[in-house]
Amino acid sequence: MAAARRLADSGVHLIDLTMGEDPAFFNGGETGINRLIDLVESVGRETGLPIMVSPGVIPEDLLSRLAESSSVWYACYQETHNRQLFDQLRPGQNYDLRLETKLKAHRLNLLIEEGLLCGIGETPGNIVQSIEAMRNLDADQIRVMNFVPQRGTPMENLNPANPQKERLISAVMRLAFPDRLIPASLDVEGISGLKQRLDAGANVVTSIVPPGEGLAGVAQHSLDIEEGKRTHASVVSVLQACGLRAATQNEYLAWIKSRRQAIGTHHSRGKIAC
Repeated sequence: MAAARRLADSGVHLIDLTMGEDPAFFNGGETGINRLIDLVESVGRETGLPIMVSPGVIPEDLLSRLAESSSVWYACYQETHNRQLFDQLRPGQNYDLRLETKLKAHRLNLLIEEGLLCGIGETPGNIVQSIEAMRNLDADQIRVMNFVPQRGTPMENLNPANPQKERLISAVMRLAFPDRLIPASLDVEGISGLKQRLDAGANVVTSIVPPGEGLAGVAQHSLDIEEGKRTHASVVSVLQACGLRAATQNEYLAWIKSRRQAIGTHHSRGKIAC
């Protein structure tokens, strides 16, 4: 909790509790679920910041409890919107259930982040399909990340995609979604890849991880962290070099408020469908 407080004090606008479908929360019955809600509430109280959670596919009653907690964002990536490719990436998981859970989260006024992987065997047509699905979902934050093979997994020998591919897709996303948030993640190439992602159209920086806290990233779990290159200050330095400035917390909160009003309007008119 102290690490979250220090991260908030550094100037970030959101705390992202990246967790996946953690059995500590979902195999423990009501006790495990209460632990998740307590965690979200505690981090919210400690930092005073909006919270993003990514617990995977969860039942509607838990979504409702998250919506009533400090949680503002529900992140749940389809990774691809081609069903055959989805079945290869997520064996045993239900494509429609995953998509419907995001729609339910939106109906509860949670903002949703949707994402896709590139470099996993997708075609240009698959990418177009994903962008259209994101439009139908009315996702508030959309992202693309190059797949980074992980040692010891079934896809460890997959050749990584050209980094340019991720940036090209991000640029297309910016044209398709001029008013949405598109992350520039520090997880794939670290601080050295930030400028190119901003140039491609990203307008929010994610995966800021301070050194000395025992925290880790995802795709590249240790990249640039202990060197102090994934801090708020390091990001601001790159923004200034690009002629940009970091939004204020109030500006970010105003954007969240406007998006929540927009999704409420969409639902009242019955315009969200996938």
